[in-house]
Amino acid sequence: MSKHKCSDCSKLIHVDVFKGICRISKEKIGIDGEACKEFEPIKKCKFCKHYEPSEEEFIGKCKGKAITYPDLIAKTCEEFDWKEDLKKEFSLLST
Repeated sequence: MSKHKCSDCSKLIHVDVFKGICRISKEKIGIDGEACKEFEPIKKCKFCKHYEPSEEEFIGKCKGKAITYPDLIAKTCEEFDWKEDLKKEFSLLST
């Protein structure tokens, strides 16, 4: 059982807020579905080592200062760096 969701995968093409198309299977999928074995994480704040969740749901801080959302895509963030557990799990390189 995967702890990740399709919405966190770099292989998802969003169709709307509820569904998407998998680039691997070419099938329509629910974005909140359990990720498959082909899962590759997309750069999101929640996967960054600088992200700190707050007590409030769906919000956190970057480097303890800037307020951000865990599901915010961090594709262009120059400070993004994968959390260590994800680096090991998926053999990811920094940035």
